[in-house]
Amino acid sequence: MNFDLDEDQVLVRDTIGRFLGPIDIAARHAMRKSDGGYSRARWQEIADLGLLALAAPQTMGGIGGTMVDLALVAEALGKGLAIDPWLENGVLPIRISAAAGDAALVADLTVGARFVAVAFAEPARRYETEAVGTKADGGHVAGAKTLVLGAPLADTVLITVAGDKLAKIDKSAAGVVRQDYPVIDGSSAATIDLHRAAAEIFDLPAAKFDRVIGDVRLLAAAEMLGLAQTMFDDTLAYVGERQQFGAAIGSFQALQHRLVECYAALEQARSMVLRTAMLDPTTDDANWPRIAAGAKAFVGEAATKIGLEAVQMHGGMGQTDELAIGHALKRVMLLDKLFGDQDHCLRTFARAA
Repeated sequence: MNFDLDEDQVLVRDTIGRFLGPIDIAARHAMRKSDGGYSRARWQEIADLGLLALAAPQTMGGIGGTMVDLALVAEALGKGLAIDPWLENGVLPIRISAAAGDAALVADLTVGARFVAVAFAEPARRYETEAVGTKADGGHVAGAKTLVLGAPLADTVLITVAGDKLAKIDKSAAGVVRQDYPVIDGSSAATIDLHRAAAEIFDLPAAKFDRVIGDVRLLAAAEMLGLAQTMFDDTLAYVGERQQFGAAIGSFQALQHRLVECYAALEQARSMVLRTAMLDPTTDDANWPRIAAGAKAFVGEAATKIGLEAVQMHGGMGQTDELAIGHALKRVMLLDKLFGDQDHCLRTFARAA
């Protein structure tokens, strides 16, 4: 089987690499300290590159990229330690809006005209994604949502509602109470309480929402793969430079064995992402989110292992914010929990077996 990238895929990957450039920790710190922890001007650059349109269907004005195309973007962003919330505030709202049939919002999202957050998690519900406590009454919504990633910067919030519905609410609407807080990778999220907030309501069939969850799970795995690659590369370079007992620590056999195990885990994770991305979700739509859950659990375990080894081989400095591996591991920790941690995803995958 030929796993070589085609010309367009190589072009997209190289374009992302040039856009991200060398990892600049100082610039990353500066942006995280700004309002919302991110720049809307930079988000417009992401849209101008076509990375948002790639996630939108052609019938709604998007490019209609395949899962392989999107996985390559996610991996490239992970490898470049991108600060951009492409997955949670780009792909996720675009896919959900498309599933609900809101073509106008999809069009705005693909060109960067709106920044949208998705509220799907409810308090005390762990990783369950079915809306239970958030309910719609006519054109109003009441309930509570937590871990709304990117909410401090959002113009609009998409909220999953009991009864297979999706509510579109303006962030400044009456009855919306938001409490912002930082999350582990330095980005911002919020808890949102809704007190009969006025909303536009759409149908969101459970099967279509589950499909979106499957897509996001696989792309989270792809981004973790890119992050793991960066942590591995940085560690390999470091052990070749760090001197101990008159020799580079990379010459010590014990560390060499551990690095070989990390390399094997990295390549196995790469194979898992490619294998899953090359499946056609439409042929087994019901099991797609479960298959993607299995891939995410596998890659999450590998990326976490590589990250912990990278930190340990760097010593105490590996946990600081001065090194890229510290930021990469924290992003892995967030993605590993998005739409289910490893245990939850493995249980989900078992139901598809």
